Amino acid sequence: GEQALTSEITAISTPGHTPGSMSLAIVSGGERALIIGDVTTNPAQVSEPDWEFAFDMDPKLAVQSRKQMIDRAEADNAYLIACHYHSFGRVVRLEGRRYWQGI
Repeated sequence: GEQALTSEITAISTPGHTPGSMSLAIVSGGERALIIGDVTTNPAQVSEPDWEFAFDMDPKLAVQSRKQMIDRAEADNAYLIACHYHSFGRVVRLEGRRYWQGI
C-alpha cells in the first residue's frame, strides 16, 4: 500500500528484501524521485527484475516490489535513488529493453 506523509512525500510498501521495507516517492519542483533502498541491489536488476538476490528474505515478493518500482519510475520519469551501487539514476528504454542510467 501507499500512505501520503506530506503533500510531497508518499511512503510505499516494498517488502521482499526485508519484511516491512518501505520506499519513498517524492514530488518537488515538478520533478519526481523514488528512494528505493534495497529494492534493487544491482543496476542489472532494472533490465532483469526477475533476478533474485541471495539476501532477499522473500525472493518472490522482492521481485514483485522491484517490478512495481521500476514500472513506476519509468511511467513517472522519476529519478531512482538506490543504496547498493551508483545510487542516482533513471530507467531508460533502448530497443524495447529497460536499463539503469546513472546520473
